[in-house]
Amino acid sequence: MRKWLGSAFFLLLTLPSQAETPQRMTPQDVEMAVQQSVLAEIERTAQRQNWQHYETNLVMFVPESAKHLAKCQAPLIITSRDSQALPVGNLRRSVQCQDGHNDWRINTSAKVTLSLPVAVASQTLNRDTQITAASVQLETRTLSRAVHFVADLSQIIGNQVSRRMRTGQIIDASFVVKPPLVEKGNEVVIIAAKGKFNASTKGIALETGGAGEQIEVQNSQSKKVIRAIVSGLNQVHTQF
Repeated sequence: MRKWLGSAFFLLLTLPSQAETPQRMTPQDVEMAVQQSVLAEIERTAQRQNWQHYETNLVMFVPESAKHLAKCQAPLIITSRDSQALPVGNLRRSVQCQDGHNDWRINTSAKVTLSLPVAVASQTLNRDTQITAASVQLETRTLSRAVHFVADLSQIIGNQVSRRMRTGQIIDASFVVKPPLVEKGNEVVIIAAKGKFNASTKGIALETGGAGEQIEVQNSQSKKVIRAIVSGLNQVHTQF
């Protein structure tokens, strides 16, 4: 009897206690971490791009295998697994634990929709048409994919569209360009500089270009064709 009691006591001592049972993550833990990361990313983008009012809807997918992961003793690291410039549409996020004891990684995804006022064409804009206050307006739209929208009309009024846009179409910032300062065939002033010295002569633009763009121009005297940078209205710069 004493031998049996002693063996039972020994077994109780060697069994892991409740406190020693390894803690596990839950899918909800991972989901909350990714949600906070994505929402913070959206907030930073909103401030950077001057969004006035917006609403976000986020639906998460976390693999069930998350419940088998050890509890991370450090803040989870969230990194993007896609190349989207805006956190809208189908996002892929990697969740990683690096606490030195239970290092692991798991992949998640999220579906993000965004509702906010964006610039739309209030009339058809043909290619190379200048954008005016009368040709665009703000309308609230719900976006389910990444679009290079514009939320501040002041950023595009006075510029041009590089492709046709229909009435009611969201203005895609990818196709909004600054009006050219030099048109092909225009007479231009070529300014050649080196250090503190510069000289100027006249030439003919062989290409159309906006501020900072490099175009070909022909020196009116020597007839030599050079490349120069557009620096002002019908003005280009080059170096000796």
